[in-house]
Amino acid sequence: MAIEVVDSHHHLWSLSPSNPTKYTWLKPVSEGGASGHFAGNIELLKQNYLLNDYLRDTTNPSCRLIKSVHVQAEADDPIEEVKFLEQVSNGNSGGFPHGIVAHANLASPELPKLLETYTRNYPRVKGVRQLLNWSTKDSRLSMTDRGDYLTDKTWLEGFQLLTSYSLSFDFHVYPTQMIDASKVARQYPNAILILDHCGLPGDDRNDFNSWKEGMKHMAEQSNVICKLSGLVMFNHAWSKELFAPYILECLRLFTPKRCMFGSNFPVDRLHITYEELVNVYRDIAENDAGLSKDELELIFKHNAIKTYRL
Repeated sequence: MAIEVVDSHHHLWSLSPSNPTKYTWLKPVSEGGASGHFAGNIELLKQNYLLNDYLRDTTNPSCRLIKSVHVQAEADDPIEEVKFLEQVSNGNSGGFPHGIVAHANLASPELPKLLETYTRNYPRVKGVRQLLNWSTKDSRLSMTDRGDYLTDKTWLEGFQLLTSYSLSFDFHVYPTQMIDASKVARQYPNAILILDHCGLPGDDRNDFNSWKEGMKHMAEQSNVICKLSGLVMFNHAWSKELFAPYILECLRLFTPKRCMFGSNFPVDRLHITYEELVNVYRDIAENDAGLSKDELELIFKHNAIKTYRL
């Protein structure tokens, strides 16, 4: 039977010259664009992925998409990206995407002005994300300019300002960074915090125990919710057997009350269809973890609605 889905994590972009929202990383390499991505062939991402493309991918017999959350896609100008997404939302009868996680560098002197603009002018902005994943083992896996944001005084002051606006924060960190991330969560117990992509088990993909230890620190903070998403980025030749240990451990640590489904499309689309993704996550949760219908609905629908105030 088809399951109702609220997708807590997807991206859209228009690379049309007429779109004021620009994405340097999606430009040709000759124009300064990225030459590679750990998700796979980046050239396949360097094309439009519009709402109609997303809705076509999500239309299948296994699920019925009812709401979605767009997560920032590293546009050059975060305000332009939010404007573009608000136009998309206003231009379709379904209201997709219903929530927006915008970009903000919490250490930037422009942060107060940016947060004021988001909350005053763009009602669909429910939270922010700053890519913080930093690898000391392979610089190609780092998606930020430095590795000390989580302990930086200015960044923490920015984080405190963010919480005063009641905006959530998406953590995009590796397991090696989770002790510091969990300290931030503990310091701000009223903050709404989301851990992206099952904690990015890709900094050392052979070290399951280190990932599990980092996840334990995050799960101990009751204000952190875990996104069951992004596993395909690091496991291109995916299988249920490959995913199950990660999904089961996330469910054990965070419980179904603090886990939610995200597709990470179109990034994970490089290696899996939407229907395959929903089915494999549901199969593990329902048959391997033995979750009830109500628990499945928490993961695939209700938790995202509550977390992102949709």
